[in-house]
Formats: sequence, structure tokens, C-alpha cells
Amino acid sequence: MSIAGKVAIVTGGSRGIGRAYAEALADAGAAVMIADLLEAEGAKAVEAIRAKGQKAAFRKVDVANLEATEAMAQATADEFGGIDILVNNAAMFASLKGGPMSDISVERWDRTMAVNIRGPWLCTRAVVPFMRQRGGGAIVNQTSISAFGMAGMLDYTSSKAAVIGMTKSAASELGRDNIRVNAIAPGGTATEGFSEIMGGNLDAAEQRAKATQLIAAQIQPEDMTGTLMLLVSDGARFITGQTIVVDGGKYFLG
Repeated sequence: MSIAGKVAIVTGGSRGIGRAYAEALADAGAAVMIADLLEAEGAKAVEAIRAKGQKAAFRKVDVANLEATEAMAQATADEFGGIDILVNNAAMFASLKGGPMSDISVERWDRTMAVNIRGPWLCTRAVVPFMRQRGGGAIVNQTSISAFGMAGMLDYTSSKAAVIGMTKSAASELGRDNIRVNAIAPGGTATEGFSEIMGGNLDAAEQRAKATQLIAAQIQPEDMTGTLMLLVSDGARFITGQTIVVDGGKYFLG
């Protein structure tokens, strides 16, 4: 699907699913701003996109910071002429260890919520004025199938459930501005962060995927991009407020 001439921001776009999103958007003709705290990896992602003759830039951003997100939006508009697409992908995940809720510190809880739910809100708030100037836009929030209930990471699962609620509320508020807001809920995907959670053992993750998914294969970051490209395209102009599950049938299987 062509989105030639559009301008996109991908938070957490330096690696994993975020990088796959950034590359897919660029391949379809969009100029992409990668917003992340990982400078070295962000530079590599931008270099890979530019090597194909496509437009990309990097900005170091703490998505939990109001001033940083506002500066990100302004810098993107200054660099590329506007903003049409926002992908709220940045999240606390790899650094979080599973365990009972009593093991979660107040500091960890607050930081997880700051990045995983305040971040998407602040980024959305920052880009909306620019989308209104363009006559509309598309926002895609990254949630997770863990939002539907998963033991062991209460802060993470709670934050991802909140993203679904925020998606619906923002879609209701912004629909008359022709700004669509949807969410993608991935299953376990073979990213650097998922590898860290699995103790570096992606073979075990693949075996678990084969045992618990209707489609018995390990999900790769690139497997998420088709859903994203639909949601940001004109082909989805009447889709808003929805959460699309991309998990090989794991949640459906129960």
C-alpha cells in the first residue's frame, strides 16, 4: 500500500517491531522520524533506510517527557513538512522481570506507567495539531495480548490494557478531525526485548509458540507490518477505535 508523501513518527523505532514498522513505512514512500532513547541503534536504523534512497531521521526522545514529545513533533514537521502518521511503539518491556505483584517496586510501577501509557498520550497530544493542519491522520498504538490477562508482570499488563482504553477514547475524541486511532496487539514476537525476557532462549519461545498458537510458528517483527500498513492507509479510512490482535491465534485458542 502506497503512502507516498506521508510523514510518520515511530517511537521506539530503533530495533525490534518498531524498526520493522519504520522500514515498512519508508518502503511504502513515507518519510520517517525514528524517536527513541537508543541513539546508536537509531542511527543504524536510519542509515539502513537512507541506503535505499528513502527519507529518515532520528531524534532522541523520552516519550514520558512533555517537552521532549512536543519538540519531537515540531522537529518532525520542520524536517519533513508535517505529520500524518504516529506509531506509539515505545514501551518498557525487556527490562521488566516476571514475578508476583509484591515484587514490583513503586518506582518500577511508576516508570512503566510513565513510558507505556503517559508516553502514548503525550505523543498523541503533541502530533494532533499538526495532523489537523493536514486534514487528518492515523495513530496506531502498540498494546499486547498480555492486556487480556497474564500473570507475572502486573505493571506491564496493566499499562497495555490502559493503551486499549486510551485508543478507544482518543478515537472518539478525534474522529471528527479525520484522525483515526487504532491499536495492534502482538503475540510473542522474536525481538531483542523478547529474547531478553526469555533469557536469550528463542528456541524455547519458538517451541512454546508451536504448542500454544493455531498458526504454529514463531512470530517475527516483519509479521506485524502488514497490519500496520493497512491501518495507516486510506484502505482503513473507516476503521477507528479498534484493537487488532496479531498472535497466530493464541488468544483465540485460549
